[in-house]
Amino acid sequence: MRYYNFTKRDITDCHDELILHNFGSLSIGSLVNALLILVFSFYPREYDDNRLFYYIICAVEAALFLSSTYSLKKKELSDSVFKASYIIFICSLLFFCIFVYAIDRSPFAVRFLLVFLNFQIIFVVNIIAIIIGNILVIITFFIVNEYAALVTGINIPDNGIFDVYNIALSAAICITLNWYSSHVIVRGIITSNSLKEERNRFLIDSIHDQLTGLNNRRSFEQSVDFYTSVCRHVHQTVCAVMMDVDFFKNYNDFYGHQKGDIVLQAIGKALKELAEEDRVYVARVGGEEFIVLWTENRMLEAERIVLKLRQKIIDLQIPHERSPVAPYVTASFGLYFMRGGSMDSSDELYNYADIALYKAKEAGRNRIMLLDSADRNCRPVQLRSPNELKR
Repeated sequence: MRYYNFTKRDITDCHDELILHNFGSLSIGSLVNALLILVFSFYPREYDDNRLFYYIICAVEAALFLSSTYSLKKKELSDSVFKASYIIFICSLLFFCIFVYAIDRSPFAVRFLLVFLNFQIIFVVNIIAIIIGNILVIITFFIVNEYAALVTGINIPDNGIFDVYNIALSAAICITLNWYSSHVIVRGIITSNSLKEERNRFLIDSIHDQLTGLNNRRSFEQSVDFYTSVCRHVHQTVCAVMMDVDFFKNYNDFYGHQKGDIVLQAIGKALKELAEEDRVYVARVGGEEFIVLWTENRMLEAERIVLKLRQKIIDLQIPHERSPVAPYVTASFGLYFMRGGSMDSSDELYNYADIALYKAKEAGRNRIMLLDSADRNCRPVQLRSPNELKR
């Protein structure tokens, strides 16, 4: 479809919503036609030989209504399905108009059918198709009006040029309504999509750290309850790693805060890689503090992941002249192994991981300390290649 004052991209972006709307129009139109045909089938008239055709067309309209409704519900919409439904709709619409005209050939009925036909195509096709269609209706009506007795044997009430004007007027009204309504619909879709994108962006920003792109403290507080609940009710062991960049204040004082931000971004990228590779949850919970959460019942596998994270930080090889630990940026890690069935709260999980991190710093930094919920004791994790602990 192409409506004025909208770019092709606007219409393309609205394509699915417009098909949805057109399916809705077809569905409602089909239901209206089915009901009207059913009513007119009982209208008193001289011949009842064609009553069966009324019911057949009524059944077709009802079937189209049900199929359109089903497609809308299941979201199984496509251009081909829409076009097929539209062809069936037009055919049954023409049958309805023939039935009405067969019953009542008064000028009022003729004008009703003309307006009814025009209004049925609102929203369904574009403006150009409406203009062409109405021109064809005017020409056809004029020919039939002049030569009905010779060609078809049907005598349309003789209203002369007035009915041609009547058709043109109804066409103009429909074109105007279609133009205005389509603009309202498309503009509404565009506005709705923009608001949805803005809302989604706001929600994403509200739970993500702007500097690193990781989840932020708010996101962590919303997610940690899920992990503790899994541990408590499903008896799945939860691993929590608190990580703190070693001597980061010294780094900022010597290199400057902009360089410090670059370091945090590089570490954030390393954490994102870990999240994708090992399906873990990562978040930045403080200035240079990060936390990693995942479920894992095997102690060795938990150690492998934290060793892998430590190696990723080392592999960055970011120079750090003010670090007494190493000539490059390093980090300390506290691993809390919360065994399945533990009743620890989310705050306790955070605190125990923080205690393990504190022990790692106290032991000289650039190392990993593990705290097991089974005995609440800390022990150092042997520093070795994570490849040695692969499954």
